[in-house]
Amino acid sequence: MRALLYKLMFLLAYWIFRPFNRYIHYTTTPAALRESLKLDPTRPVVYILATRSWADLFVLDRICKDLVLPRPNRTGSNFPTIEKAGVVYLPALLETRMRPTELTRLIETGIATQDFDAQLVPVSVFWGRDPGREKSWFELLFADSVQAGMVRKFFIMLANGRSVFANFGLPLAFREFVSREPDATRAIRKLTRTLHFHFLRARTAALGPTLLARHVVINGLLQKQNVLEAVEAATKGGSMTREKALAHARKCADEIAADYTNNVIVFLERFLGAILFKRVFSSIDVRGLERLREWAQQGYEIVYMPSHRSHADYLLVSYTLYHAGLVPPHIAAGVNLNFWPVGGLLRGAGAFYLRRSFAGDYIYSAVFRAYVDSLIQRGYAIEFFPEGGRSRTGRLLAPKTGMLSMVVEAGLKQRTRKVALVPVFIGYDKCWEVASYAKELKGAKKQKESAEGLLKAGKILGKSYGKAYISFGEPTVLQDHADKHLPGWRETFAADKDELPPQYKAFVGQLALQHMRDINANAVANPVGLAAVALLASPQRAVSEDEFVEQIGHLVWLLKGSPDAGNLYIPETAPKTIVELSAPIARILRVPHKWGDLHAITDNDAVALTYNRNNIQHLFAIPSMIANQFRTRMLLTEEAIVLGVRALYPFLRTEFFLRWQPEEVESVTRHWLEVMLQLGLLNRSGDRLQRPDVTSPAFSTLAMLGRVMGETLERYCITALLLAEERRTQQSLKRERFEEDCRLIAERMAILTGRDAPEFFDKALFRGYLNTLIEVGLVVETGDRSLAVDARIERMSERSLEMLSDETRQMLLQLLSRRKMAETATPEAKEPTPPNPV
Repeated sequence: MRALLYKLMFLLAYWIFRPFNRYIHYTTTPAALRESLKLDPTRPVVYILATRSWADLFVLDRICKDLVLPRPNRTGSNFPTIEKAGVVYLPALLETRMRPTELTRLIETGIATQDFDAQLVPVSVFWGRDPGREKSWFELLFADSVQAGMVRKFFIMLANGRSVFANFGLPLAFREFVSREPDATRAIRKLTRTLHFHFLRARTAALGPTLLARHVVINGLLQKQNVLEAVEAATKGGSMTREKALAHARKCADEIAADYTNNVIVFLERFLGAILFKRVFSSIDVRGLERLREWAQQGYEIVYMPSHRSHADYLLVSYTLYHAGLVPPHIAAGVNLNFWPVGGLLRGAGAFYLRRSFAGDYIYSAVFRAYVDSLIQRGYAIEFFPEGGRSRTGRLLAPKTGMLSMVVEAGLKQRTRKVALVPVFIGYDKCWEVASYAKELKGAKKQKESAEGLLKAGKILGKSYGKAYISFGEPTVLQDHADKHLPGWRETFAADKDELPPQYKAFVGQLALQHMRDINANAVANPVGLAAVALLASPQRAVSEDEFVEQIGHLVWLLKGSPDAGNLYIPETAPKTIVELSAPIARILRVPHKWGDLHAITDNDAVALTYNRNNIQHLFAIPSMIANQFRTRMLLTEEAIVLGVRALYPFLRTEFFLRWQPEEVESVTRHWLEVMLQLGLLNRSGDRLQRPDVTSPAFSTLAMLGRVMGETLERYCITALLLAEERRTQQSLKRERFEEDCRLIAERMAILTGRDAPEFFDKALFRGYLNTLIEVGLVVETGDRSLAVDARIERMSERSLEMLSDETRQMLLQLLSRRKMAETATPEAKEPTPPNPV
């Protein structure tokens, strides 16, 4: 009688739900569900639902019907079959651990029946994506909850029926699982425990931890030990009363703290998806999400560390993660973005604000550190940009370690979960700020972010910027990395003191550099970037169409043969398609000609295209160095080529964040040589390598490839020649003056060669070269910032000159000569002599 009543109630609920079912709008993960699950059609399927809810079952049935998956059925005391998939609720499984039930007997029978097997598919159904907020009556009623009863579930369905999210776990083989246990009781216990942890982690990965009200967060920060110590320190000497110090601490906390709200997340998701991204980008191409989801569902604390090229970066990452069923992170944003109305909106989406400098305000520094520590302690995902600001050139900037140091310290101090640092490469077919970047590189003042600037930025909605690309790389597990590279960290932090391990600063610096290399190793070679590499390396930035297609094809095959091919992503590999896709976005001109059309780019558009080239230039660094050695030679031994690359590799590694260690560069160079030989870009001639015949298409590609790093080699040569010249004069050389002289020579060279490329004479690049020379011992910096130059620099300058074209070599030597004459001339001699009157 009870079973019949239960069946009648179920049927009644089903028919009541049917009209409501049309209102339901759901998303699933994985996105390609049938392909990802790979269900075996010869074995029955059993779905495991996280909660005992008929509404969840009805939604699961609809999803399975829509996606042509086995539909769930209430099998009662019968085994599921291939034709009739079963469904089990996790609470029912948990009951089997406390007392025998019908389900217990069914599982025991299944275990004893050796020919019975099934595919167990755990399914979490979330009504809305709100993690819930402590002490909120509204969310207690409408936010999804595993404890929700029938009445509350009805209200949850009404409030969140348009945003249902279903997460499907990978199938678990029943027979394979239970056969590993000695008896049925232990097998059931282990199975329920495994599923229970799976659902807990899936919920945390999708929704995140329960939120605290913002005022609770701020009050908690003011009670932190380091904040109280900073307040006490500020009161010493009578410069500030305790009340004023506490008020300042509260003001700092209010300036910093996020106000993460699901309503804002939903609003931004719809605004970005329906208006901004839909109009600006043709699509968002994402890679590495499945790997990331696995890490999130294994219980790791996720810290996203993306490259920073546009204000769109943080919006793209949060939007992508939300769509993938992962909780959007709390984002460290510059305080310059905290203006109306953007500031409050971003704060509601999880942004917490930081100043460019903490210098002089110890209370602010203490509050910010305490806030970062609280985010890590509570398990929130975090995102920050290790470069500190947007790249104006398209290259990765040298990392700033302040924020990373705080995250690392907080992560190593807590023992609840491991922290996974995720490298994220973000790229665009066309970055919408690239025009303003070019102006800033030429000396224009950076425009301050404001509501007025936001209105002006609305003009981007009328333009097409191609695709946006996001590539999530393999995470670095912080604790495991520290075990290898930071001796004694566990003992130091276990002592619960404010002390840090002796090598902590060096460890953070090394970790930051490794992370930048991981970002570049996961680069996306998009069509516009590939077109930019080939076109900008062509003489006069013009090339015939057949040659253009041939060169892009070689670039694609080079990347496919790269030692990093497993990490790289090439969205489009057909050369002709790459040309067709990139031409309208990059504004590449087609010039008709009877002998075949040409492709060219104007000077102004070439500046913008340089940005795209710089995104992926590092991928061709070593092949370009190899090709460059054949610009003035027809034959070279393999050993000579390896020696030439090895001599310059430290500079390449610093500038382009290449991941190989110096001791690995020989094997990597030989690998590239084999790839170039296979592509016909080089040929073997006895015991030496030979460049192709000048009339062959392969020679054209080799010459283009050599020019890819042309500007980089010119900067190396400027640095080496100037140091060698200064060494011969035996005069005191100050670092600041040397860096400025390098910049001035490069600037003059750019003007004389007609280059509209301000990045060519970027002082930061010369600063990086000098740091590398100091690291390898060719230059020593003294306490007063004077430079002592080793004699080996002269040989290095001679070798670098050999890698330049005759014209460039002559120009550079003349510039150095004129610089010397200009320095030694008297002021009167510098004045031009007027012509004699006739």
